[in-house]
Amino acid sequence: MSGTVTTKTPDWATRDVEVTFRLLNGVFGTADGVDTVTLSGLQVQADIAQAPYPTGETAQIRITGMPPDLMNRLSLSAPDPASQSASEVLLMVPDGASGAQALVFQGGVTLAYADYSAAPDVAFVVQAFSTVLPNALPAAPTGFKGAVPLAQVLARIAALAGLTFENNGLNTVLHDPYFHGTPGQQISQCLNTQFFQAALGRGRLAAWPARMGGANAMVDTSAAIEVSASTGLVGYPTWSAGGVALSMLFNPRISYGSVLALQSQYQPGGGGTGLWQVLQLRHSLSAQMPDGPWFTHVVAQAVGSENS
Repeated sequence: MSGTVTTKTPDWATRDVEVTFRLLNGVFGTADGVDTVTLSGLQVQADIAQAPYPTGETAQIRITGMPPDLMNRLSLSAPDPASQSASEVLLMVPDGASGAQALVFQGGVTLAYADYSAAPDVAFVVQAFSTVLPNALPAAPTGFKGAVPLAQVLARIAALAGLTFENNGLNTVLHDPYFHGTPGQQISQCLNTQFFQAALGRGRLAAWPARMGGANAMVDTSAAIEVSASTGLVGYPTWSAGGVALSMLFNPRISYGSVLALQSQYQPGGGGTGLWQVLQLRHSLSAQMPDGPWFTHVVAQAVGSENS
């Protein structure tokens, strides 16, 4: 049956969520002023959400088993809003398909502290957002004379924040555009000038036409990701106000804006295979935790229906 799972969740003992902290404020006193701390093999809980810009990607992380002195030093590096641009966290997990490490989150730390409320099981708690650094970095204004493609403008702004740019069908032209402020502020000004969809996370800025999956939008379905019982679909697709809601075993290749080829006779509208574009996504992950979650949850809209 297409609504049941035939792919097993990876054994909890073999899962690993690698956590890397990058600190640029000399917390550990390295000669070059750039500190990197990588943690692996610890008990980790991570809840990662993806949404369109300006929300971006968010992560709530709990790490158990860190030395107290390390928790204290990392805690001191994060809470001051004035220093947010100097601290970020990255989450890497094994990609079961390729065996390589997959980057599932990268963002600026806004909160980090040691939680002793359940001692002796002390956890280090981290909150981070992908939009923090682009909204904190100083940047030169972005301006062009005459007509210029919106995609070219966004690529220039993305470069100011050290991001790559991914164009998913934008063909709008701007005339004499001028944007100023941080890279994040410039992206917001672009959105106020010309409506489109954008996502920012994991080192890239991606953009789509205003109606993802709409009749006038160019949606590339050639690289649709198969979702079925054999690839990890959990339970049955359910109706959602956004279209369809799905749960599956963790899949790092699925992101906001991905097109899914859902193979289930129980999807809204019936049929064997339906094309759906991801509007909301949440990864619920755990490492070194018996019976801990290892899932991806999405809400997706049918390709060809208007995204209101």
